[in-house]
Amino acid sequence: MKIAFMGGGNMGSAIVSGLVAHGFPGSDLMVCDPNADKREALETRCGVCTHEAAGSWLSEADLVVLAVKPQMLKDCCEEIRPLLKSSAGILSIAAGVAIESLAAWLGTRDIVRAMPNTPAKVGSGFTGLFAGAGAAEQTRQAAERIMASVGRVLWLDSEEDIHIVTGGPGSGPAYVFLFLESLAEALEKRGMSRDFARELALSTVEGAARLARETGEDFAQLRRNVTSKGGTTAKALEVFEKRDARGMMDEAVGACIARSREMAELFK
Repeated sequence: MKIAFMGGGNMGSAIVSGLVAHGFPGSDLMVCDPNADKREALETRCGVCTHEAAGSWLSEADLVVLAVKPQMLKDCCEEIRPLLKSSAGILSIAAGVAIESLAAWLGTRDIVRAMPNTPAKVGSGFTGLFAGAGAAEQTRQAAERIMASVGRVLWLDSEEDIHIVTGGPGSGPAYVFLFLESLAEALEKRGMSRDFARELALSTVEGAARLARETGEDFAQLRRNVTSKGGTTAKALEVFEKRDARGMMDEAVGACIARSREMAELFK
């Protein structure tokens, strides 16, 4: 199978690197990006074929990965539409652009949408996948293989669920980074060096996440396991409860989902 990537930016290059690391031949990957430095880096690191612009070379692709910004996607789709072979499947990783819009722009319904997140850059991503009614089994399987090369994959029951994934793991790394930033700043403020505070914050989150995954215990129970009545952790959690940390998270996730739905309307 030959796969063409329209866009060699952060996510596109992360997926290409993941595929090659998992044994996919670089010679079967084609990347289109106007940035010469990005093309050169991908050629050197992954051994892929690169192109500055769309062209007849796209007729070789069995699957096309749309990895451009949402505001550029319509023009991209309309440009490549006459260049694709009729059997080519589509995998879109663009946020907020519905399958109906993609189908109208591309003239095919053989489409799978993906919502990955940035930890894909280090092979620890999470991707929600949704296949449109017209998606071929080959396209579904290829989409799963591609996204599994950079992390965990979950198939969604409806396209609406992509908005929820956006509000959770899609944008969620930023929530975690804000927590890390805040914890490191609090430790530094109390005398830790910047580097030491960073390491303590990272170790806290890494260890907690691993414990939760490996034990499979409920998050609330894990929290209770750490919290002795009247102890130090209890005092810290009192502050979070007083400031309504749960309500803040609920509001933040809701705002993210609402914006995802707004973008879907903007890019019709």
